[in-house]
Amino acid sequence: MQSLRYKIGWSYSVLVLIGLATSIFAMYTFTRLRETVEPILEETYSAAVSAENLVRALDKQEVAQLNALVGDWELHQSYAKDARDDFLRALDLTRQQNTHREQQSVVDSIIIDYRTYLQASDSLFQLLGHRQTRDIALRYQQFVIGPLTDRLKTNCFRLLEANQIAMQRTNQVVRDTTRNAIILVIFASIASITLSLLAGIQFTRTIIRPAEHLTEIVRKISQGHLNQKVDVTTNDEIGELSVEFNKMTERLRAYEQMNVRQLIAEKNKSETIVANIADPIIVTDEKDRLILLNQAAAALLDAGTNNWNGRKLNEVLQDKKWTAILQSGGTSKRGQDRREILIPVERDGATLYFRPRQMQILDDRRRITGRVTLLQDVTRFKDLDKMKSEFVATVSHELRTPLTSLSMGIDILSKEVLGAVNARQRDVLAAAKDDCERLRKLIKDLLDLSRLESGKLELARESIDLRMLIDDTIRPLHLPFQGKHIRLEVEVPPTIPRFTGDAHQLSWVLNNLLSNALRHTDEGGVVTIRASATPREIQVAVEDTGRGIPLEAQETIFEKFVQIKSSTETTPGSVGLGLSIAREVVEAHGGRIGVTSVVGTGSTFTFTIPLGNA
Repeated sequence: MQSLRYKIGWSYSVLVLIGLATSIFAMYTFTRLRETVEPILEETYSAAVSAENLVRALDKQEVAQLNALVGDWELHQSYAKDARDDFLRALDLTRQQNTHREQQSVVDSIIIDYRTYLQASDSLFQLLGHRQTRDIALRYQQFVIGPLTDRLKTNCFRLLEANQIAMQRTNQVVRDTTRNAIILVIFASIASITLSLLAGIQFTRTIIRPAEHLTEIVRKISQGHLNQKVDVTTNDEIGELSVEFNKMTERLRAYEQMNVRQLIAEKNKSETIVANIADPIIVTDEKDRLILLNQAAAALLDAGTNNWNGRKLNEVLQDKKWTAILQSGGTSKRGQDRREILIPVERDGATLYFRPRQMQILDDRRRITGRVTLLQDVTRFKDLDKMKSEFVATVSHELRTPLTSLSMGIDILSKEVLGAVNARQRDVLAAAKDDCERLRKLIKDLLDLSRLESGKLELARESIDLRMLIDDTIRPLHLPFQGKHIRLEVEVPPTIPRFTGDAHQLSWVLNNLLSNALRHTDEGGVVTIRASATPREIQVAVEDTGRGIPLEAQETIFEKFVQIKSSTETTPGSVGLGLSIAREVVEAHGGRIGVTSVVGTGSTFTFTIPLGNA
């Protein structure tokens, strides 16, 4: 049996041999080309460089002679000798490299003229050695050495021109040689490609055709036609594959009958589990069509026994609130303010609260094919939170009376109504008074937060001018900002429209944000209040150049009793209720509040107020 590995190996061996032969021929051709061209190029280039060196050395000698006429003749005589040595070295190389008859005659003329030139140059420097003969030396250089120099330069340029002509001839020879080599390599490559194509066609006939036939049978089986069989026409690995493939199709037909029954059983099991889960479960596809509802979900959404399977959400659900939540990305859109989503539902005179959880169903290519939404009943946790808030409000209210009595008692002792107080006692009373004030502020914040969370705090509805509101808010803060050398800037365009809201509560929000910025900004910093408006809302931002807030803390600073303090901060502040109250006030107006911050750069707290009726 000729195995498939043997056939593939033989075919690739033929291709490798063809490619190897072509490569060896190309390497041999280009090696001969290099051996032919390189000596010619080197000789021609060296001759041209030597001719240029002759001209350059002659120019140096001429410059040295002229400088000797007006300067230190001994120094310039040494320069002339160095230039003479350079000229003689270049002349020796030129004599060795220029082998053509025309170039050799020019070189001989240069040698004869240069001997005369050297004798004249020596005579010039001898004349310069005597002061009385300097005028003679000047005329000698002008009328004797000058013409010799011009004749030498002329011969050097003739030699350079002859070398350039030789380079042009060499270039033509290189072109002809290269063209012949390229033609030979092209013919060899064409022959190699032709042989490779013939070998590839033979390879296709022996291997690819059986594989294509097998692929066609597999395609039919993938379409559900499991009664296909592959004809075994070869005795290689493809033939063995065909035999095993026919066995596999037999087993697939048996598995298909068994798997259908198992799939039906698993489907019934899953539907039974989902139907008996107490929390509502809704399953939709990628086009927001209902696929599955358990009994709890059908009762909650008032879907009843309607034919909801395969229908759009907005066709089945009457309450558009549920449509907005259950559609694509509904929970993420509603959770942009970083708060947990709780959905209140009225049932039999009671309010139930549900927390939505949405998971995506992905296929093997990570594409979304559906969504599962679980509505978790958190009513009991909401009731516990309500009881906690009521307890805190009750305790805070009960603490106000004894705290007032303590504060009055401290005032009476401080004013020495009951007797004299020494300095140490006065310090203790002052510290106790500060603690009473902190407790009073804490109790007030707790009561305000409790009223906001319970909805018992009714907001005033008055027309507000934002610029006036900001001016009234920052007026008592000018002195603290000046005392800490922090610049407070206000950027409110005059086009900001009036809006409806509770001026007192919004002023409290601004005051809290500015106080936080003042507390966390070092001396020399800047705090800026900016405002802008869109057709739907007004946006107010408080930006500082303080220490910034870490990213992990930005998610929690609006929660109750959360504070962000540095390890070196010693200034006593609040207990972490300010931002929580600010969020409740802004959301009570129908707006939202958030923060963006970079550690070491600063923070920007931004809140919005709708322009419509809040």
